[in-house]
Amino acid sequence: MQIELTAPKEVAGQCPLKSFKFFKTKEIPTGFYEIKTGSSNIRTPWWDGSAVYGSNGEVLQKVRTFKDGKLNISKDGNLLHNENGTAVAGDIRNSWAGVSTLQSLFIQEHNAVCDSLKKFYPDLNDEELYRHARLVTSAVIAKVHTIDWTVELLKTDTLLAVIRSNLYGLLGKKFKDTFGHVGGSILGGFVGMKKPENHGVAYSLTEEFASVYRMHSLLPDNLHLRDLSATPGPNKSLPVVKEIPMKKLIGLPGEKTLTEIGVARQLVSMGHQACGALELWNYPEWLRDLVPQNMDGTERSEHVDLAALEIYRDRERNVARYNQFRRSLLLIPISKWEDLTDDKEAIQVLEEVYGDDVEELDLLVGLMAEKKIKGFAISETAFVIFLVMATRRLEADRFFTSNYNEETYTKKGLEWVNTTESLKDVIDRHYPEMTHKWLNSSSAFSVWDSLPNSPNHVPLYLRVPH
Repeated sequence: MQIELTAPKEVAGQCPLKSFKFFKTKEIPTGFYEIKTGSSNIRTPWWDGSAVYGSNGEVLQKVRTFKDGKLNISKDGNLLHNENGTAVAGDIRNSWAGVSTLQSLFIQEHNAVCDSLKKFYPDLNDEELYRHARLVTSAVIAKVHTIDWTVELLKTDTLLAVIRSNLYGLLGKKFKDTFGHVGGSILGGFVGMKKPENHGVAYSLTEEFASVYRMHSLLPDNLHLRDLSATPGPNKSLPVVKEIPMKKLIGLPGEKTLTEIGVARQLVSMGHQACGALELWNYPEWLRDLVPQNMDGTERSEHVDLAALEIYRDRERNVARYNQFRRSLLLIPISKWEDLTDDKEAIQVLEEVYGDDVEELDLLVGLMAEKKIKGFAISETAFVIFLVMATRRLEADRFFTSNYNEETYTKKGLEWVNTTESLKDVIDRHYPEMTHKWLNSSSAFSVWDSLPNSPNHVPLYLRVPH
């Protein structure tokens, strides 16, 4: 069933699309009395690397070489493409060159794991190599996401301690590497627990989690392409030689552009460019006149305004409005617009749209308008969901708990995971000179020419929050 949204006459002139059509979310019966219907995700919710491997058997067949457990990729590190120009990778729907770059990087990671495992375990066949390498690569992705990307998103010592304790517990990495998992989740972390804990709810990601992850404002309007042949300047910076509109980096045109640029240059260029802020009036204009894709990567005929569509999806899927959302998390709701933001222009526009009724405020609008905690790139409201789900994704998955062992991963596979601490480690394996030449920051998720973190010799759990 198709829905059509039409812009009100008062604002239609400011909208890239005056109206657009899209498919309604398909409802399915849940079997529960309290909540009778819900929606089913076509993507798997686990930290299983499905962006690389795919979420179904058909895609899985396409990405594999069926030799030595490896995945398809070109010799120069670019993704392969079919006759239609669609990338041969796990999740290709509504993608862009940045995602394809990371897919390429982790396909190379998977294949490197296969080479290592084959060297140490020559009797493993193609299927066994593939399965072990997939587990190892997925665990690396989960680890990078948890203690590298999330830490950069919530840049405080307190959150660094909390996030690292998810993996290593209060006893820390050195203790865990030496003595293994000791004690419960508090002392030893969630990874390596004797059994998974799902708190009575089957493993899943909630609609609320999907809602707070609507972070398209992070994307730029243009990619600043860097000159890798130039001599790096202060802090290893590189000159911009060209600005490429994001329109040329999405979908099928994006795959063609990325092939011309090359994965290495794309990765360095993204590293040296700051992301956008999660604030009002910062939604990328090119996402408001977007060609959506089908599951196979082919384009649909109808364009969509993604900003409007995201708000519609939250309403359609019964995600609570901003104030009720905060109440559900035991956070203090707002009683007036001034509780949300100090920005007078934002308050004026919120009054024009919602009047004096703060209960009508849509979640996404509230998340973007909310005053940020110092060091946070996201709102406090989104942070609470992040914290809960970051823990759940580890503790409720058997591959990070009861099956996080040598029997499942192999001894060499576990060593690979345990010695990988960051995206920088992954990049160093496949582009050995890249970070040495062009990365000045402590993390590959920081802007690469920013200053590295200052040394702090005070143990992490003894640092005073400020």
